[in-house]
Amino acid sequence: MLNNNTFYKIISVVLALALWVYVIQTENPMQSKTISDVTVQLLNEESLTARGLALSGEAEYTVDVKVQAKKSELSSISAADLIANADLFGYSMGKNYIPVTVTAPEGVTILDIKPIKINVVIEERVEVAKPIQVNFIGQFENGIEAGQVTTQPEEILVSGAKSEVGAVSHIQADVNTVKLTADGVTVQTRAVAVNREGDVVSNVRLSSPFIDVSAKLSNVVAVPLNVEITGQVAPIYEVTGMDVPPTVKIKGSASDLANITSLTAAPIDISTVASTSKLPLDIALPEGVEFANGYEHMGVGITIKPAAIKEFTYTSDEILMEGIEGANNISITTPQIKVTVSGSEAVIAGLVKSDLVPYLMLDAESLISAAAKVQLRYEKELGYITVDPEEVHITLNEEE
Repeated sequence: MLNNNTFYKIISVVLALALWVYVIQTENPMQSKTISDVTVQLLNEESLTARGLALSGEAEYTVDVKVQAKKSELSSISAADLIANADLFGYSMGKNYIPVTVTAPEGVTILDIKPIKINVVIEERVEVAKPIQVNFIGQFENGIEAGQVTTQPEEILVSGAKSEVGAVSHIQADVNTVKLTADGVTVQTRAVAVNREGDVVSNVRLSSPFIDVSAKLSNVVAVPLNVEITGQVAPIYEVTGMDVPPTVKIKGSASDLANITSLTAAPIDISTVASTSKLPLDIALPEGVEFANGYEHMGVGITIKPAAIKEFTYTSDEILMEGIEGANNISITTPQIKVTVSGSEAVIAGLVKSDLVPYLMLDAESLISAAAKVQLRYEKELGYITVDPEEVHITLNEEE
């Protein structure tokens, strides 16, 4: 049997162990908390690229993770200590719900993941060349603009999901105006894909992350512009307005602009215009001279509308016969003609039947053919005129 000393020693150890367990459970218990916005790393994205596919939509995914650990350790655990993954391997086009796995440090237990799956949209992968637009940040002095602007490269290939690439309007290159000089300078700037509203489209890849922009400070002047208008619109239309720009702004060095007193555009022919339009102007510029901002696409604005129309009917008795003697012995057997005329609203509104005088200019040939063309005599300014029928039948009456 154990003596008393040994017995008490065993009892002391058991009590000490129990006390230690009690203290641990009471003073440093297991607790839990939720860590928000843990970034999900997408694995095997290159497997999509190899199959001509790409991700669409969100560029980053996050989950909220509930973890459990000892009280003394829990407070120091953050999102950076957790590794969340979603494996894209094997998924195809369309909406895909991909499970998320989370790895935690030793001693930390994952209790819950929300959402447990992320919604990933996979589309056809495309690659399209997009133009570059330089955006100058800051104010220029009055009468000064950036000129001789070029970029290298001239365009950038944008690749990614078809819908994302389609949303890209152009590649923007920002350049601060304070960096420009009159002699010219080249500035390297970051390439940014943007949509038509100027918002950044981030979930795409660019063939070049940087753009070299070359530009110089140029003087801006306004000079008279000569524009010749030729032709006339079809008679069925009426010109109600024409906006011909009297001047054009150009830019260049002071020496290049010194001898330019005016510019002349190629003649503008309006004979084929059938609707309200802006006809582009072709203006030749001297070497070293450019159009100022906003004047690159100048044109002549022409406003037209269908002309007013009026119809009159004339009987055979109302048609005069001229040209030969003895017209009294000639009869028009066509019972009537219809005359249609067009013109401005003001002219047509005041036009009456007597303003138009239909007549036949008779000759020997018309007597032989027994037909004559109807002509009209009038003084008012009219557009097109049609006579139906254009010719009338005539007959020579026998004398009694």
